[in-house]
Amino acid sequence: MAPRQVLAQMTYKPADLGKVLGKDMLGALQLEFGRIAAELQAIQFPVPPPPPPTPSAETALWSWNADSIAPFFEQSKVPGRATLLTVNGVKAVRLHTEPGDNNVAGSGMWERNDLALSQADTDGYEGKDHWWAHSILFPDDYVDPPQSEVGGPWNASVVFDFHNTTAGGGQANMQIMAMPKTAISPDRPTGLSFQIASGTQANPVVKNYPFGPIERNRWYDFRYHVFWTSATTGLFDAWVNGVQKMAYRGPTLYAGQGTYLKLANYHTAHGKASAVLHGRVIRARTQAALA
Repeated sequence: MAPRQVLAQMTYKPADLGKVLGKDMLGALQLEFGRIAAELQAIQFPVPPPPPPTPSAETALWSWNADSIAPFFEQSKVPGRATLLTVNGVKAVRLHTEPGDNNVAGSGMWERNDLALSQADTDGYEGKDHWWAHSILFPDDYVDPPQSEVGGPWNASVVFDFHNTTAGGGQANMQIMAMPKTAISPDRPTGLSFQIASGTQANPVVKNYPFGPIERNRWYDFRYHVFWTSATTGLFDAWVNGVQKMAYRGPTLYAGQGTYLKLANYHTAHGKASAVLHGRVIRARTQAALA
């Protein structure tokens, strides 16, 4: 019987082989084992590639149709300041502050009612390329920040931002500023503007792109194209109601950090209740997917 036939039929334990087969046959088997092992080592078995990372959804839409603010989470002095409503057929969320809504998620003396999206849902990571769309309306009960005075702090509101992921001082990566209606000097801005911050969180380089005064009860439809990176190859283009208002080139992240989206009503304390409305939010891989 050939050694391979013996291998195929044997049911003995290795320790019993010498007794059953004899020294000659056992030697032949050992040679055959060695040859088979060499053949196996020579075979190049294909190694499957590692699974690709789970991609984010091609298009993500948050439209408030589920009667819930999820997956956003609220930052507020009192739970439930954020409420859902419909304005002329448009589903929206109303962010509302009352006097004393300070010391909320690091706001200090400023007052805050914000909705934040996680970094994962934002897909706010180095190297990501996104298109975004969202809408903001300033209702009758929105209160403009008071005019800044000589020697005093700059009064302002923030109504939207992409916020850096490390807590501490500095400025968000991008934010929409709503400034007072009037100013005591030309260096004090008024109205609406985009602000981009880059460099280091402790000492950022800030650029502003004004795009007009605040108009009540008008939907501002924003569209962005952004490439997230701490390198100089970043970009952030912004359109307001179809007109381009910002074409920024440079870093869009702080080194070693990511970003996450916030719908905001965050402002200097002024002793009055105030509200901002936010419509649907869309994130996509292409401009066409925003339609």
